[in-house]
Amino acid sequence: MEKSIVWLDLETTGVNTVTDRIIEICLVKTDLKGNIIKTFKSLVNPGSDVEIRPEAFEKHGISKQDLEDQDSFHFIANEILSFIGDSYLGGYNILYFDVPMLVQEFLRAGIVFEYRNRPIIDPFLIYTKYEPRNLESVYKRLTGKDLEGAHRAENDILATIEIFDKQREIYTLPESVEELDKFVNESRKDMVDISGKLKFAEIDGKREVVFNFGKWKGVSFRKVFEKDKNYIEWMYDKGEFSKDTKIIVKKLLDKCRAEYL
Repeated sequence: MEKSIVWLDLETTGVNTVTDRIIEICLVKTDLKGNIIKTFKSLVNPGSDVEIRPEAFEKHGISKQDLEDQDSFHFIANEILSFIGDSYLGGYNILYFDVPMLVQEFLRAGIVFEYRNRPIIDPFLIYTKYEPRNLESVYKRLTGKDLEGAHRAENDILATIEIFDKQREIYTLPESVEELDKFVNESRKDMVDISGKLKFAEIDGKREVVFNFGKWKGVSFRKVFEKDKNYIEWMYDKGEFSKDTKIIVKKLLDKCRAEYL
C-alpha cells in the first residue's frame, strides 16, 4: 500500500516545547501527489493550571474560555496516533517546534511516539536548501555576481550595502529608517536586553519585565524577586550573561529591593 503524508500544524500556549501545551491541532492526510484523503482538527483543553502566554494569544486569538468545553490531549491522543499511523510527517518548520511539542504531549499521555526514523517533509527546510540565507548566497541571488573576498570585514560590509540597495529596488520597503526598523524588527519593541533574556509582556493589564528563558520563563521579574531572589542574585553575581544583561538585572534588582524595604 502506498504511503501517505500527514501534514501537521499546532497552535500552543507558548513556544517552550517542554512546558507549553497544544491548544489546537490540525492534521491533513494526503497521498504523495498532494491529494487530500482526510482531515482531523480539534481544539485542546490544556488544563486549568496552564495559562496562554499573551504573545501566543496575539498570534492565534484562542482564549482559555474557547477551550473550557474541549477535551484534553490525553483523551484524543489515541485518535491522533491512529490518524497518523505509519504516514510520513509534513509541515512548515515542524522539525524544531511542532514535532517536539507533539512528542511531549504524547509522553504526558503515556504514549511513546516513534518519530526518529519517520521521514519528515518540511518546506521551510527545503526552501533554505535552495535559497540559503548566508551573505554570499543572497549576494549572488540578488546581484548575479560572486562575492569576492568573503569573510573579510570591508568586503562583507560593501556587499551588505549592495544587497540593501538591491532590496530597495525589488521590494516596496518603508522609506524612512525608523519605519523600516519597525517593519522588520517588530520584536525589538519588547526587548529589554540585547541578548533577549528579559522582555516586556502584558500581565494583568500592565507592561512588565519578564524572564525569557529558563525555569522562570514568562514570569515577571517582580514575581521572581518575591519567590526566588537568590536566582536573580546568581544571575548578576555568577551567571554567564552579557554585561548588558547584568547591568539591567542589577538595576531591576535594586529597584525591587527599594520597593520592598
